[in-house]
Amino acid sequence: MAYAVLFAPAFPFPMTDTNQPARFCPSLSRRTSPAVRHASPARRLLIAMSLLPVALLAQPAASDEVVKLADIETDAGELDLYSVLPSRPTSTVFGTDRAVQDTPRSITVIESSLTDLYGIRTVNDFVAVTAGSFTGNYFGVPGALDVRGERADNFFRGFRRIENRGNFPTPIASTDFVEIIKGPPPPVYGGGKVGGILNFIPKTAKSKTAKFIEKPQGIASVTLGTYDKKIASVEYGTPFSLFGKRSGAYGFIQTEDSENYYNNIYNKGTLAQLAVDTELSDSVLLEYGVMAQWADLNQSLGWNRVTQELIDTNGGRYLSGRPALNLDTNGNGYLSPSEISAYSLEQFAFADPFPYGALTANQQAAFRLDPTTVKYTSIGHNTVQVEPGDFSQTDALTLYFDITKTFTSDFNVKNQSFYDSMNHTKYSSYGFTADYVAMAFENKTTANLKLTPSEHTVLDTIFGVSFRYSDGDERESRGRGYQVLDRRDISVGATGNDRFEGAHTGTGNVPYNWRQTGDFSDFGIFGLIDATFFEKLGVILSGRWDRYEATTNGTDLASVFQEVSASDSAFTYNASVNYKLPAGLSTYVTHAESRYLELGQGGMIDRLNLAQGTWLQDSEISEIGLKGSLLKNRLYATLAYYEQEKTAFNSQAGTFDTYESEGTELEARFAPTKTLSFTAAATWQKTLLKNPPFFLGVPPGALGLDPTLVYGGRFVSTGQVLGVQTPIEAPTPQKVFSLGTTYTSPKGWGGSFGGTYVSSFYSGYAQQIKLPEYTTYRAAIFYNTGPWSFRINANNIFDEKSYAPQFLFWDTFISPSQGPTAELTVTYKW
Repeated sequence: MAYAVLFAPAFPFPMTDTNQPARFCPSLSRRTSPAVRHASPARRLLIAMSLLPVALLAQPAASDEVVKLADIETDAGELDLYSVLPSRPTSTVFGTDRAVQDTPRSITVIESSLTDLYGIRTVNDFVAVTAGSFTGNYFGVPGALDVRGERADNFFRGFRRIENRGNFPTPIASTDFVEIIKGPPPPVYGGGKVGGILNFIPKTAKSKTAKFIEKPQGIASVTLGTYDKKIASVEYGTPFSLFGKRSGAYGFIQTEDSENYYNNIYNKGTLAQLAVDTELSDSVLLEYGVMAQWADLNQSLGWNRVTQELIDTNGGRYLSGRPALNLDTNGNGYLSPSEISAYSLEQFAFADPFPYGALTANQQAAFRLDPTTVKYTSIGHNTVQVEPGDFSQTDALTLYFDITKTFTSDFNVKNQSFYDSMNHTKYSSYGFTADYVAMAFENKTTANLKLTPSEHTVLDTIFGVSFRYSDGDERESRGRGYQVLDRRDISVGATGNDRFEGAHTGTGNVPYNWRQTGDFSDFGIFGLIDATFFEKLGVILSGRWDRYEATTNGTDLASVFQEVSASDSAFTYNASVNYKLPAGLSTYVTHAESRYLELGQGGMIDRLNLAQGTWLQDSEISEIGLKGSLLKNRLYATLAYYEQEKTAFNSQAGTFDTYESEGTELEARFAPTKTLSFTAAATWQKTLLKNPPFFLGVPPGALGLDPTLVYGGRFVSTGQVLGVQTPIEAPTPQKVFSLGTTYTSPKGWGGSFGGTYVSSFYSGYAQQIKLPEYTTYRAAIFYNTGPWSFRINANNIFDEKSYAPQFLFWDTFISPSQGPTAELTVTYKW
């Protein structure tokens, strides 16, 4: 009953189909959510902003109820105009408030003012200010950041969001600040990936001092850029009285309708967010809100038919040629399963070199390119494997409701409810269709008690329980000779002989032969002791016990359904020690181990994984570091060395992958004067895959085959067959360096300039393509006058040519860099 009371404000609209029995999350089933799934944009906007009436019904606050913002006085505060220096404490790493300098883990805090100045639009752009981060291409969709060579988890206010590897762009613009934590999540938040987490904190009606804003304020912004970029946003915050209780609300709406540097790529979407805070009394605080996102874009796989020569000539030697055999026999512009079934366009390479004669006569006919059309041609970086009919559409909804009771200054209890859902459909005409519907609900109660057992000892403790429930339906069209990577000649464009029919068309010709439907739950108990001795030595010990229950009704690799249920327990812990040295320095050491669920791209547990008892994956990390706040707090720097291990289940191969990595990271922020600031990030890392990999695509050259004879089909294989020696280095650069500087004139104008260097690395485990090193530069100029601000951001200003590997299809798809882009942002504040 407690859940219903706490969560009721988050559901002011019906989500249940009256023809179906009520269940806790009916919106997940296709049968029970047509009203939401097919709602008009106007209705969906009303749903997303459902908490707005709370603010509209409120009466303006009396002037004596307004709390004036406290002044922040630090040595560097007046100098740091763009919040370059980390000034706010963070509780995300462990659950207790600590200054970033005193937190014994590697963490980067990025304020919204800095993301604007550096032109950070997506999670991929964090590499400009964050050590340890570099993200390759995940079908052109910036859903999650890679941290320390591993995909990071996305969190929202300390709660894990639905799995989002490349389903929709994770929003940046509506955040007050972002925390990037290296290593697994702390036990307070549950187990997770070893790479790291991104924690997004939404904009609210509170300042850094946790006081309500004293008067209404708003910001309107318009961005216009190259390649028809168009973005507009409005945000507004105000104090108000809700039934006589002091409150504050902050709303944010952004819409985008943009084309792209890449041909036939577009990005449309709307983001709506509302955050409300209400003081029920001097000791009871409510925090609640909603974020909704509608994303409409298409995915990019980059270049196909990739060779080292193609990379070395920057697209000057692309092997053009159409398939010799036209398989679109009915002429409808699509290849259906019945038209390709006789040809087996996917072939397992059982030997290296692969004997061409092992292909059947039908395969040889379908794989071969027409020799009369074969030639070398040049392609630009804006030419990628995509067409206008491809799409990736997502509706995402996030709700939260917190209630905090403060008994004394040293003791409080907080109960938090969190809901996150995703409804996603995608289609790429090279032969992939997917449909994901997923949700997660979590309720967590924490008690925070601070003790002072002696004059020189302070204990900050946290204890609590949590319950999380998720369910969903993950559907994909796999195999059957689809996903033929090189059949299309991208220098010519899509044709009916290389455009594969998708499951979304509703013809029934292409069923989802990979489907995982089910639910899972997690009941957790956790605790933390944060001890400080003599204001110098800090010791943090935390642990968590989780009980997982899961059921999946899903297919295996042969499309055969079976329902599997399982339960298991997991223990997660963290041990950290830090010591304050003279001259503003602090050193620390941390060791953490975590076990968490292995989830698919749609957020479900693979039936094979569940049946084999491999659905809880292990990870661990050891880290040692040095942090410093020097020169009267004008310089902040951190140096960290880490070693980590992780296991993961590969659903494509049905086998385990084990990774081991180590690295050194350096970050620095410097604000020497009121007009000048600097940022720096440096990464030296190495990630190894310890077992032979599975290849979803194998370049013909790796098999000793003439590409003109086989580009019309696809080869898959394993590392054992290809003779891959393990451990083998993962396709990520060993060195990434970023520098940035900003100058602000007292007259309101200024500029920033920065660059990022990435070292050379192999694009995949077959090590057929060596991607060159590169350095890209960005710049911005701005002018502020009264309520108006004008800013121009430019990226890749010197047109540096670079390349990134495509996740999953490492050796067969490469994403070329974008050319120079620029955008003008005009902002008005009131």
